[in-house]
Amino acid sequence: MEKGQMMAALKERMNYTDPLPDEPHFATSDETIVRYLKSAEWKLKEAEKALLSTIEYRRQTRPLRLDCNWCHDRPGYHSMRQVGHDESGRPVIYANFAQAATHKNSVDDVVTHVTYLIESAKATMDVGVTTWVFVIDCTGMTLNACNPKLGYGMANILSNHYPERLGLVICVNHNPMFHGVWKALKKIVSPGTTAKVRLVRSLSKIQQVFSTFFSDALSTWLLKEIELNKQRPLPKSQLEFWAAPPATAVSAFNMSLPHDPRGCPAYIRDYILPFQRLQDTLKPSTSPLAFWRGGRAAAGGAGGGRGGSNSASSSCSKGACSDEGAVVPRHRPHPNIVDSLFGVVRSVSTSPQEQAERLDAMSGVEQSEDVVADALVPGNGTVAGIADVEDGELDDEDQVEEDDLYNDFEKRVDDYAKVKKIIGDQ
Repeated sequence: MEKGQMMAALKERMNYTDPLPDEPHFATSDETIVRYLKSAEWKLKEAEKALLSTIEYRRQTRPLRLDCNWCHDRPGYHSMRQVGHDESGRPVIYANFAQAATHKNSVDDVVTHVTYLIESAKATMDVGVTTWVFVIDCTGMTLNACNPKLGYGMANILSNHYPERLGLVICVNHNPMFHGVWKALKKIVSPGTTAKVRLVRSLSKIQQVFSTFFSDALSTWLLKEIELNKQRPLPKSQLEFWAAPPATAVSAFNMSLPHDPRGCPAYIRDYILPFQRLQDTLKPSTSPLAFWRGGRAAAGGAGGGRGGSNSASSSCSKGACSDEGAVVPRHRPHPNIVDSLFGVVRSVSTSPQEQAERLDAMSGVEQSEDVVADALVPGNGTVAGIADVEDGELDDEDQVEEDDLYNDFEKRVDDYAKVKKIIGDQ
């Protein structure tokens, strides 16, 4: 059977399923059909089984309505957030361990937060864009983050219910702890998934990878954000990454506007500022969540593709579709950015224990003598201070630490994987 015939056959079978309440065309859209057939290596029965499973999953969880209460209750609980797009239009999602609260995460809170982000990121994707890019800054990584249940749980959701969505993962500033964890995790992650992960540590390689995939503006933003997040202790401006820099603040180095930790300039322009202007006209009658869900009579706003348009086949306004029964949310930034713009974000207070954990997590971070975000390396125009250590280059002490962590984590992964199936490609 030709691929076109398989697509038609799978779509015909999906026509007999009950439409999802918030997204009635999800199961029969060409984009969904192709992703599931491709993930199943164009085996019709396997693709049908996987898609039916996802339909039931989305019916039960209603991911378009998910919100991360962990972040609302404790601002900064998760640091992962969309910060821009790569040169191909794929959403770029950045996370830094030093910025996140050091609570011990659960599978539920991690899955909920990431689902919130990736579902929201879809509203910023133009036609033909189907995958995401993750930039993981391992600065401040703690043992609490090294839980096989977290890695397996998240990878399992992505593999089973978001197949062919993971485009690229770039890990920077990884330490011996990460090496030990990664070596063990590769035992339960498919080769197709691991092939999408790039580990880079040296300044030259970070620059090279960033320049390959990102615009100059996004590369510059990422380099500055990474450098600022290496400060000890982390300043309030980075700890509260959901807050805009003061409107009157100007860099003393070159009289430019200060770094905005919420995202690169294009992301702020296209998705933060439009919402900020619109929500000012709606307060206090509209809650953040109700506003972001959109609706049949929405009056436009931030979302619905990078240029603010929605490419659905029916008549759609910016971020909200008029299809009967459909709920197409506008793009939602990190929950604490939303709270901050609505003036309802809670104040952050860290306990002495948490402060000690943060400092301990940052103890191995290599740092320039003077941490200044706008300091440039003469001749190459990039931010200074990123550890210039070649990939895989570890001294004897680090190698021993990596081996010890690997042996310990490998046992934990093996124990956990005994009752789990090896996951597929994402």
